[in-house]
Order: sequence, then C-alpha cells, then structure tokens
Amino acid sequence: MKSHISAAAAAVLLSVTGMQSYAADADALPILRADINGDYVISAADMVLMSKFILGSGELSDAEAERADFDADGIIDTFDLIGMRTSYVRNSVKDPKGTFISGDGNNTHFYWFGERGKGVVADISSEVVSPFSMDKWGSGIDITFSSEEQVSASISWLDDEHFYLKQYDMPPELFTLKSDVRFDSGPFLTGEYISDAGRSFKLGYFSGSCDGEEVTVLPMGTKAQFIYGDGSGETGSFTRTDQNHFTLVWEDGSAEHFTRREITVKDGITYVNGILIANKTYSLPLTYAPGGLLPEFNTAFAEMQADAKRDGISLSVCSGYRSYSYQSQLYNDYVARDGKAKADTYSARPGHSEHQTGLAADINYAGDWFNSTPEAKWLAENCHKYGFIIRYPYGKDDITGYKYEGWHIRYLGKETAKLVHDSGLTLEEYLGIDSKYSY
Repeated sequence: MKSHISAAAAAVLLSVTGMQSYAADADALPILRADINGDYVISAADMVLMSKFILGSGELSDAEAERADFDADGIIDTFDLIGMRTSYVRNSVKDPKGTFISGDGNNTHFYWFGERGKGVVADISSEVVSPFSMDKWGSGIDITFSSEEQVSASISWLDDEHFYLKQYDMPPELFTLKSDVRFDSGPFLTGEYISDAGRSFKLGYFSGSCDGEEVTVLPMGTKAQFIYGDGSGETGSFTRTDQNHFTLVWEDGSAEHFTRREITVKDGITYVNGILIANKTYSLPLTYAPGGLLPEFNTAFAEMQADAKRDGISLSVCSGYRSYSYQSQLYNDYVARDGKAKADTYSARPGHSEHQTGLAADINYAGDWFNSTPEAKWLAENCHKYGFIIRYPYGKDDITGYKYEGWHIRYLGKETAKLVHDSGLTLEEYLGIDSKYSY
C-alpha cells in the first residue's frame, strides 16, 4: 500500500522530524530578492535604496547588492527595479490558498488557508488545532485565532509556493505549499487501532506510530494521508462505521478496516476500550469478587423483564454471579463427566468466566432447548435495547470459544450494546481481540 511521495511531501516529513530547520537560523533562509535592507519585507524603503543606487546617489553592501539583483544576472539595473515593483504588487494582491507548512522542526505548524479568509492551523508538537480568520490589506495580514489572539504581519512571496510572514519584532517565518494535501478540520484519527491488514497504530491528532514506526497523519477533509519515516506515504478515503471503527480505501483501490483497541490492565483486570473482559484469553484474578450481579445489571434486567412480560414473554435469571471457587468446582465436574476438550466448548475455566464479572447471567434455563423458544427469539431481537448482548451467538464458536448460547446475556450499557448489536459482530470481533486459552 505504501508508495513514494513527492519531493514536497518529503520536505514536510523532514520538517516534522526536525531534519530541516529554516526558521531556526535566518542565515539558512532562501534569499528574498528585492528585499534590499534584509528585513524580509519588500517595502517602499527597498525601492528608495534601489532607485538611489541606479541613479548613482547611493551605495549597497555585498549582501544588499545580492538581494537587489532581482533577475540574478549580476547587474543591478532598471529591470531589477521593475521586478521589485512586480513583486511588491504581487504581495498586495496574491492571497495564500491551500495547505502550507511552517516551523523549525521543533515547532511545526500546518496552516490551511480556505475560502473567504477562513482557515485552520495545527501545532504538531502540542497537537492543538485552532481555527482562524484572515484579513489581508495590501501586503499586510491580520490573523485572528478563535482565542481572539491576533497576529499582524507582512507577507512576501518568494514564488508561487513559498512566502514569508514577518512580524514587526520577530524572526521571519517561511511557509511552504503542500499542494497535494487539503488539510482542514478532519478526519482526526486518535486512539489505538488494529487493522485487518495486521498493522497496529497509535494515533494522536497528527502524529503517532504504525507498528512502532513514527508516522505523521494529515487530515484532508474526507481523506487522510499517512507519511512514514522512510519518505513513503499513502492516502486513503475515509469512512467511519461507528465511534470504534473506520475504513480507509487507499489509492490503489484496496480497503483497510480499522478497529479501536485500547487495552488497559488494572488490579489484574483487563479492560478493552473501557469494557471489562473475561474470556479464554483474558482472565480475572481470584480476588475479583463483586459478590453478586452488579446494580447496573439488575436495574437494566428489571426494565427488560417488565417489558418482556407485556409482550407475553417470561424472563428470569437462572444463573447469575459465580465466584472463582464455584466456577472451579463447576468446571471440574464437567471435565470429569465429559472430558476437558468438550467441557471447554461450553464451560469456562476458573477466572475466565463472565459470570464472575457480575455483569452476565443465564436466562430461564441454560440448555440447548432454550435456543428455539419464543423467549430466545425475543431476547435476540430486544436485549440490546436494555444494554445487553447475546454473548455467544450462533455460528461464532471459533471466535467466542463457546457454542451457541441464546440464554447467556452480557451487560454493556445501552449505547455500547446497540453498537455491537448493529455491527452484527461478536464482542471479540467488535473489539479486535481473540478468545483462546494459552495453556
């Protein structure tokens, strides 16, 4: 999917990584011809110096003479004066449009100059995004940020892709056009993601990593451009499925699907995107013991039970919270009866049972006959409205690690349960995790 990008994009990359540092050293800045006095502003004062020299009533230093030689032919004459006046007019009538990069590598900014004097600036180091408005008067520019801070400067174009902004008592700042990027207010891709291409991403607003390699991410309206440390890059069209999933369709037509997966462990308990997880991969410690079904489960179940009753459906909990020790006893009994391999298809080993979380329960009767009942059908169609999911759906044994259990529900909260239900995925698929014993 990666492809080598343009020289302009490579220049952006160098600036971001601190290898190019124009503004840090004014002596390294490109010469602004016609700026005779060297203040990075082409003004009437420069025209006076040029006119006096041509008329023989003034002298120029070597540095001033180099800047005065507008056409770089080694002679300072009226053609240079004409060039100076042309440049002066261009500074007055030409407005910046599109995406420009500025900075010294340690403090890099992307500016998007849009229509009607509106724009956005992104500070790479602090990952702060600020909209601004621009008022241009002649070669002067006032930039007003959303914080109401205002910057007044003079603009001087080097060529069609580069210009200087010079504030009164500040060093000049060079802006370089990044013509193939429409940077604006989105999409901003933040968080930890895995993709179906087997890649792992940690993304901030503009910076991050891909499989441990630093990457810069430039938002482009409905697209995002990834620039990698080796000078390669790729641009994809962005679509979001929900708050935890998005897809990028790359320029070669291939699609890469991204799943947010932020795994944290606290006191031996694993959370994925803030959801407590207990399955064959992730276990709970012996000490985790809420002692019963949690209040949020009970409140949601009571609401669901009452609504189901109005539909002629009777629901009750036949097996709710199980302690670590009770699950151990139960599992060992199943192993003694059916053997370990078969027991693992329907019973969790101690520490791996959702029942220990206090957020899961079996409804009515934990047996295969339940799967063909009206109660099972009603649960499958409605439980997400109350914050539950059918945890082990039909045909997903190889993903969840367990056979179909239409009676086993897990509480996630209404918002998350609806997202999982609407996705048609198991909880493992939705979170980008697996469920496999490692022992």
